[in-house]
Parts: sequence; C-alpha cells; structure tokens
Amino acid sequence: MSATDFSQRTSGASYAAFYTHPGYRRMFAPDRLTVGIFLPLRSYQGNMEVLAGQADLVTEIDRHGFAAVWVRDVPLFDPSFGDAGQVFDPYTYLAFLAARTRHVALATGSAVVSLRHPIDLAKAAATIDQLSGGRLVMGVASGDRPIEFPAYGLDHGARAERFAQGVAYIRQLMRAGRLAIASPLGRFEGAEFLPKPVAGAIPMVVTGSSGQSLAWIAEHADGWLTYPNETHTPKGPQHLAEKIRAWRNLIPGGAFRPHMTNEWIDLVDDPDHPRTPLHGGYVLRTGRKGLMTLLEEWQAAGVNHAALGIQFSQRPPAEVLEELAKEVLPHFPSHGGLLPSPVAW
Repeated sequence: MSATDFSQRTSGASYAAFYTHPGYRRMFAPDRLTVGIFLPLRSYQGNMEVLAGQADLVTEIDRHGFAAVWVRDVPLFDPSFGDAGQVFDPYTYLAFLAARTRHVALATGSAVVSLRHPIDLAKAAATIDQLSGGRLVMGVASGDRPIEFPAYGLDHGARAERFAQGVAYIRQLMRAGRLAIASPLGRFEGAEFLPKPVAGAIPMVVTGSSGQSLAWIAEHADGWLTYPNETHTPKGPQHLAEKIRAWRNLIPGGAFRPHMTNEWIDLVDDPDHPRTPLHGGYVLRTGRKGLMTLLEEWQAAGVNHAALGIQFSQRPPAEVLEELAKEVLPHFPSHGGLLPSPVAW
C-alpha cells in the first residue's frame, strides 16, 4: 500500500461521509449545538446500588429527545486518581442500553484505544453499531490513568504511538471485502472483518490531544472532543473558540467536522443562580438560565455538541433530567431526519 493510499484510507472523513449515519446525524450539524448526557447519573462510592434504576432513566433520556448518552472507559479503579468512571464495561453496557432505547446516539467518551487490540475494539464497536441501527459514535483516547498500562503489559510512555497505530488499523478493518493489513499491531491477508457498520464506517472522534499534534487531529479525526476551559465566565468559551478555529483551519479542504465539549453540572432549583465553579473548576453549579447562557456561548464558539454530567447534582437525577428536557432542550434540539436502521436483531 502506497503512502497516499494509506493516508486516504486512515484519515478522517467529512460530515458528508457520515450523512447516512443515524447517530452522527442526530448529534451534529454546522453552527448548531445539541445536548447529551454523560453516564453514570450518580457516582460510584463503594456501593453499586447507587446505579440502580439508571437504565430506566436512560430510556427517559431517549424519550425526552436528548441527542446522545455517553459512557466512559475505565478498566481499573485507581482510588488515588479519583472517580471510578462508568464502572461497567462501555460496550457491554451500550449493548444493554441499545435494547432499551430507540433514537438516542450511543457515544463512548472515550474508548482507550492504546490499551486494546484494534480488532477486538472494532469488533465490539461494529457489533453495537449494528445492534443499535447505526447509533454508535466512537470517542477514542490514548488513556490517562498510568496504573492501567503496566496492568496490560504495556508501556505508558508509548501510548501516543500505539493510539495512532490503533486508529489507522480500525479504519482499515472497516473497508469492504477481503483485507490485507500490515501494522506494528498485527498483520493478516485474505480475511474479512465482520460485521461491517451500518453506514460503512463508524465516526471516531479524538479526545483531547491523545498525544497527537493539532495537524494530526485535523487530518485523522472525524471530530474533536476537548475540555471546555473555565465555564463560569465568557473567557472560557472565548479561549475554546480560538482552539476550535485553529483546528478547523487545518482540516484538509475546509470540510466540516464537529467539535464536542463536556461539563459536570450541579443544576440547582433557582433558575437565576449564577454560574459558580466548584471543586477547583471541575464542577459547575448553576441555575438553568446560567446553563443556557453557557450553551449559547459554546454554540457561538463553534461547539456542536455538549455532553453534560449530572452525577454531582444534589437534586435527584430524574428531576434534573426533567428540567433539562423541558426548559433547555427546546433551545438546542437534536437533529432529525434520519431514523436508525429498523432491523430487529
């Protein structure tokens, strides 16, 4: 395979390339922002019962019309690092949620490509995409918890290189027909990868830098998920706008690719409560008017999807979701026009 051929087959795709992908279409459109929810809805604190009933609430998230639900990928809980993350395996849990939902996009935020072999990761991803009718949007990352790499027998310092190799390998696996792949992560010739995704490919959005340059992300990512900077003043969205512009200026051909960001919120009863940073800026306490102002600032900055985590909210999750659905979603609706594949597996 020539260098040109390899680049064409492993680089990122434009919005038009995913025009028939239901999950991608539900979440993204130029100059528009949609809203998704990060799971879990409550943080694990040593007792799994805190997650009881979460799937029922995800069904309500789907019914309310949120654009996406996001699951994290944390193989090992390191108490010295912080939270336990999603706890469940992301793809096993997405399969469970796919059966409980009909329209909401299913997103990983993010699958740690550097820890897993690309064949196994692609197999799980393509399976979820088929079972959900084409709703998987695959956030990918190089990993940020050092304890996990030696547990897998891997070098933490080599994660950036392994990430780039893994992304290229996964893209090649999605091609039609019998394949010939030669990669530092493995090689084979004459076999076919199954199942294929519903739309022929799964969008892979890169999280943070994942050890790559901005130019690499502009060329190889189908979208970009970054932290938002500060969220209690307009200064953060302004800095975010500069980052997004710099990235989009490097995208080959000027094609549209979506940007995503996220924030953990404590949505209080008082709609006029000012945006107030908590826990060193890790959590934003706010009323719904302040949240809507932030979302408007993000949209003006070029953000196309906001993933909100409510696990630190003091109010019950059902109550927070109801307020978001009633008061916020009408201003930032999910995109319609393309229903998931109706195949009843």
